[in-house]
Amino acid sequence: MNRSIYLVRHGNIDAGQEKRYIGVTDLPLSEEGIMQAQRLKKFFYSINIEKAYVSPLMRCIQTADIIFENRDIERVVVKEFTEINMGQWEGKTFKYIKNFFPKQFKKRGENIDTFVPTGGESFQELKDRVIPIYESIVKNSLGNIIIISHAGVNRIILSNLLAIPIKNIFQIDQQYGCIDEIYYDDEYKNYQLKMLR
Repeated sequence: MNRSIYLVRHGNIDAGQEKRYIGVTDLPLSEEGIMQAQRLKKFFYSINIEKAYVSPLMRCIQTADIIFENRDIERVVVKEFTEINMGQWEGKTFKYIKNFFPKQFKKRGENIDTFVPTGGESFQELKDRVIPIYESIVKNSLGNIIIISHAGVNRIILSNLLAIPIKNIFQIDQQYGCIDEIYYDDEYKNYQLKMLR
């Protein structure tokens, strides 16, 4: 049986003008994010989806609510699909961390796969919680499914499928409201990947 697994990143959030570490900070969609979710709704309108798996963070729940408005599609909240936890860096701007914690900022840049901010987790730890549940969902589901999650989580899934080392994870583009389609063949256990925008 051929089917599609859609990886969707939630819509835009209002995190201020400067780039900052959001991670598990539970922010809602911005007005732009709502519009992006509405575009996703149009994209998925005529696609049969058996089940949706959604991060528990508000921005993903809201994105799912908009996509599946007036559609009777089962939604499963998956805590393992929560974004990477940035610990004490949560909510801080990149500039702030670079200025006040220059050694840690440099160390993370050099060791993006294993560096752990105080109270947070590394991308390797993120992989350790995301990949087992992703593989279990694929194994135990039927038909087309959708995973509505975060840039970090989606990059981990895609890098694992494409055998891209975690240290190169940011080579994988993940814009707000983007869609990656994994075209999966259950019989032969192989797949093709399409990055849709």
